Formats: sequence, C-alpha cells, structure tokens
Amino acid sequence: MDERSPWRGFLSAAAAMAGLLGFASGSAALVGFAGGWAALLVLAWLRARRGLGGLVVHRRLPSSAFEGDLVTVDLSLENHSGRSARLVVAEDQFGAGLAERQDVLDPGPLPPLHRRVLSYRAFVARQWGLYTVGPLSIGCFDPLGLFFARRRLERLDSFEVYPRAAMIEATALFGGRSTVAARDVTAAAAGQSLLFRGVRDYRAGDDVRRIHWPATARRGSPMVRENERDLQPVFTIFLDLARQGRAGLGRKSTLEYLVRVGASLLWTAHHRGDAFGLVAHGDRPLVVPPAQGEGHLAAVLHELVVARQSGERPLLEVVDQNRDFAVPGSAAVLLFSTTEIDLEALAVTIGSFRALAAHPVVIVIDALAFPPVDRPPTPVKEARERREALVERLLDLDLPAAILGPADTPEERLTQADFLSLAPRLEQGA
Repeated sequence: MDERSPWRGFLSAAAAMAGLLGFASGSAALVGFAGGWAALLVLAWLRARRGLGGLVVHRRLPSSAFEGDLVTVDLSLENHSGRSARLVVAEDQFGAGLAERQDVLDPGPLPPLHRRVLSYRAFVARQWGLYTVGPLSIGCFDPLGLFFARRRLERLDSFEVYPRAAMIEATALFGGRSTVAARDVTAAAAGQSLLFRGVRDYRAGDDVRRIHWPATARRGSPMVRENERDLQPVFTIFLDLARQGRAGLGRKSTLEYLVRVGASLLWTAHHRGDAFGLVAHGDRPLVVPPAQGEGHLAAVLHELVVARQSGERPLLEVVDQNRDFAVPGSAAVLLFSTTEIDLEALAVTIGSFRALAAHPVVIVIDALAFPPVDRPPTPVKEARERREALVERLLDLDLPAAILGPADTPEERLTQADFLSLAPRLEQGA
C-alpha cells in the first residue's frame, strides 16, 4: 500500500512555508499558524502508531490447491488494546497467485477485545510446486488519513499447488477388484455387500434387522442373513524416478509429464473410490500403502510434487522389490520415464503380475524424444528403433499401454477413450 498522502505533503509544505514567511517578516500570526499545522501533523503521526498497539492478525488458509483453483484466505484481526481501532489494513503475500500482494481493509471501528475475520480470494496462477504465503503485515491510518504506520509479522505458511488432474476414462476397463488383504479372489467371505451368501445361527452382537424370519421359523431358533464381503478396489502406481529418464525443461520435461500423468491417475482412482498407493525410488525409497480419502490423496500428491528424478535404480527393480502391493485383482500401473527398458525383464515382471491375478498397465514417457539434460543427444534412428521395439513388445504382451512424447499434451491425451490402446495409433503412424 502506498504510504504517501498528497494532503500530508501539501500540509507539510504549507506549514514550512508559513513558518519561513513568519520568521522572515516577523509575523507572529504566520509563525503560530505554522506551529499549529506542525503540531497537527505530529499528533496524526503519533495517532497512527498508537493505533497499532494491541492489534494482532492471524492467517487461516488451506494447505494445498490444484492449479487454477480459487482459494479463500481468512485473516483474523484481533484488538487486544483498550481502545477502538479504525482504518486498519492487513497485507499478505500469496506466492502462488498472479498478484502476490493482497490488501484487505477494515474501516472499523473494531471495539476493544474483539475479533473480526477479513477474507481475500486469490487465483492459483502458478505451476504445481511448493510456495510460501506471507509474511503478514498490519497497518493503521490516523483519523485524518495523513499517516500510515505498519508492523511486519514474520508469519509464513507453506502452500502446495498440485497439477490440474484429468479424469482418465480408459482406466475404467481395468479398475481394481480385490480386498486390501491378499487372498483367493474366488473365496467367499462374510461381509456387508448386497450379494446374499446364506444364513447361519444368531450370535451375540448380530444386528436384529438381519434376522431371516422364514429360516428362523423352520429352525425354531434365531437365524441371520450373511452377505458377501464388499470388495475394495486397489490401485497402485509404480513411478520411475531414475536419473536415466531425466530430459527436457519446464513444461516439456519428463518430470512434468510423470507428475501430471501420475496426478491424473491418482485423482481418477480417488474419484472411483479405489484404495490407491504409490511406490517409487528417487533420492530415497518412497512407499505409500494403499488407502482412501482426501487426506490420503493430498499425502500422495505431496510426494509427487516434491519428487525429483535423482534415483539410480531402474523401475523394474523397484517393482520386483515391492510386488506385494499388487494384490490379487488389483490394478498396477508402471509409469516409466524412458523407452530404454529391458524388454525381457519387462515381460517377466508382467508375467509375475498376471500370476498374482493383478492387472498390469504400462505408460511410458519417451525421454529420448525430449531435449537431453545431462548426456549427449540420442540419434533419431536409435530413438525410433527403441520406441518401435517397445511398442512391439507391449502389443505381444497384450497390455493396456500408452507412450507419450513431447508432441503430446498430457491433459489432452489422458482424456481420450483410446489412451491405453497402442494399435490404433500405430495405424495412424503415431
């Protein structure tokens, strides 16, 4: 906020001019006039600073949001002094917004020992990542609006911006269909689904609403219905964070594509009600067991936002050591950052998933097609041959799969119905 007031400058100049003329001409009236204006300015300056006494401001905001969201930030203004406060301004810095500085004004009066909540809305205009909100500052005008006093409060909050997620309709074809605990998918178990399983003797603690009255009449003792146990879908992403797949810059980089595709897969699984998890190995092992809920989604998206392609282990090795997450009937997405994949090892890994009655899916970011970062560029012919060999192997394995290059926009490709079908794209020359 601009602390300069044109009226303050005019009055200060008038008082100085009157004082000079009064001393030069010996006019006591002009000197008295100048002294009065000077006293008024001093009192206004003191009143502005006095108004800050006892004023405290606190911030309350969500810890995260998606790109393009509109976020509401609440500033709680408290008056701990014994006098009313007027013309109070709270200023905040919203790092993820287009206009970083946000000002809110409370004209008052704010009575002593009272609190008032001021709010501002900010548009999340920055790309996904970690940002800071703050510091806060609080200021107050004097009653004449001539002076503005400010006090800075070093109160910083972290704010995460998640990539804008897209619903991937193609994943509906391989949604998980198993319980969290591994077991034979053909075995029946008692639960609360709508599928009727049979009747049994009443036991203490059974809900009386489940009593099966025809069976009770025939048996002569209470009998209750038993239903099949509900099956909880499980969806696990195995994310490739190996340094080998690092390529490109900014919005056209393999890390950008990995994060956006991974976020969309997780969002889709959450929207469907699946239990979803994440496994990766970058600068540290990352294992987020499958779970449900918005809190779990935020935790997994956080790991995506802070992920770095600094690992030394290939994805297939990470998958082999964490295959237990692929429980029978679940969906397992292998999200590669490069087409430089050991095709024989890939076939073995896919076979092991299918032996567990899991549903593997492969999505590959073609790092060789992006500008290299820390190695010489790969010849175009070699990069094309690697991609063609990978496509041929994926078709042989009869897998839902996709390969994305720098010419693809993740937000557009992910929403296409044939996203996980390679054959149509081969026919089109893709």
